[in-house]
Amino acid sequence: MPRFEVRREDYWMSTSNERISVFGPTLRFKGELKAQEDIRIEGRIEGSIHHQQRVVVGQKGEVVATVNAAQIDVDGKVQGDMSAKKSIKVSQSAVVRGNIRAPSVSITEGANFNGGVTMEPNTGSVAQGSPTPAAAPR
Repeated sequence: MPRFEVRREDYWMSTSNERISVFGPTLRFKGELKAQEDIRIEGRIEGSIHHQQRVVVGQKGEVVATVNAAQIDVDGKVQGDMSAKKSIKVSQSAVVRGNIRAPSVSITEGANFNGGVTMEPNTGSVAQGSPTPAAAPR
């Protein structure tokens, strides 16, 4: 499976003091995407996304992938499980098919969401099937 890593030298835009890489609406990618800075997806990605910062799926964005990041904001379409260390926000314009796991989850009224939600602190891996049972007391 191909790998693609986004670096700070790659295409980026600046808003205030914020740097964000933009995956444009005409771009299509299949494989594993890794990045260190915020990324906004307006194109189509299939495969997996492993990210250290914030992932924004814009209104034109379409993701068919497992997504792991510090924070995830969805305005477009996501088909696949998502896991965030901080938060996941699903906006009114979003279409999400998959499980989401994060300490903080926000699903705006009007969002099209079909999946499960797990809220727990220090989430690090994507929800796969049933929740992990708690360890037995000693």
